[in-house]
Amino acid sequence: MTTESRQHIQRPAIGDDTTEHSAHGQHGQGPEHEYDPLYTTIIHTIRRDEPLVIRQARVLGRLHAPQIDGGTLICENARIVCDGNLHVSKISGYGTIVVQGEAACRELNFVGDVRCAGQVTCCGEAKITGMLQAGGGLLASALAMTGVMNAPHLVANNSVLIDTLGDGLWAHRTLRCRDPHSTIRRIEAHQVEARRLYCDQISAECIMLEDTSDVRTVPLEAHLSVDEGSRIRFFERRDGQLLSAGRAMSSGTTPVHCAARTCPVRR
Repeated sequence: MTTESRQHIQRPAIGDDTTEHSAHGQHGQGPEHEYDPLYTTIIHTIRRDEPLVIRQARVLGRLHAPQIDGGTLICENARIVCDGNLHVSKISGYGTIVVQGEAACRELNFVGDVRCAGQVTCCGEAKITGMLQAGGGLLASALAMTGVMNAPHLVANNSVLIDTLGDGLWAHRTLRCRDPHSTIRRIEAHQVEARRLYCDQISAECIMLEDTSDVRTVPLEAHLSVDEGSRIRFFERRDGQLLSAGRAMSSGTTPVHCAARTCPVRR
């Protein structure tokens, strides 16, 4: 192999601990993720003074940067700390992500701990297993959350699923919080299916609550499915008037109830 071709396969990229490789270095077969012909592997970058711009990056250790922009960010048991905004096309993998500003992407499929001081925006479906703290709320096309989520508001164009990790050993190791309930002040979506949820207001056509969920208000016209351990406190009419759940039931002004799996608006 000539010196010129060897430099094409491996050459320094970002920092002393960062190496950029060609797909040819994988013996003709790419890793599990769909890599571009050239991608960056960040092994250990403790702190960068300059913003990080990536095309496609695999983070295998620690990364601390003032700002991160670019293409695909793949985490492999990584810890990423961004002092500003994180704007990339795709986030995948597992580990810990801490963002002091806002986070935005087109695709989000992550296992672990995600903490963002600002708003988290995902143009596509956000899939998270573990823990999500979004100080500025979450805006996504759809959400599939397995674990615990804390946010002031959640807005989704389609469906929202908030499930639990269960009570196994992996769940206790993954979730550092003592309360296994997700706490979201306001949810707006087409359909909401939630377990162990504390929420002030849900605006959706179809709402399914299970496993000790507690919601203050839901639309009176919503299709509902609520198990015995969960409760709804008030129904909200179109004019904004609130009816207590017990009073609405006794007066006959009841919402439409449906089975969770046969909801007429379920997609």
